[in-house]
Amino acid sequence: MAQLNPYAQYNNVTFETASPVGLVVTSYENAVRGLKEAQRAIRDKDYASRTRNIDLAFGLISELRKSLNPEKGGEVADKLNALYEFFQREIVTANATNDADRLKPVIDMMSDLHQAWDEASRKLRQEDAAASFSA
Repeated sequence: MAQLNPYAQYNNVTFETASPVGLVVTSYENAVRGLKEAQRAIRDKDYASRTRNIDLAFGLISELRKSLNPEKGGEVADKLNALYEFFQREIVTANATNDADRLKPVIDMMSDLHQAWDEASRKLRQEDAAASFSA
């Protein structure tokens, strides 16, 4: 009988029960973590780790792009799409050239986006708690 990885189980529960905003926050968090690890791996010439973490970050950014709704999001969705496209180009270039420093602007901007979405998520939870308390 195969043993289940408790971290994988936790991640599955987290993704299955998270709100849409929570999924965005988690995606940014994991993409940033993957990019930082890829940066380290490039510097250490750890090619397997570099590839795994580049693939993780690239995939998460792809999912963020797919989740955009230009009809509802309008200009904001268009700008996020362009930003995600820039992130993916920079990640591919950093990977192809083994340039860890090329990931820094992507990490910095994704960290800023993570903070903004995390704050929005906290405010939504507070509003939901206040609404259910007053109901």
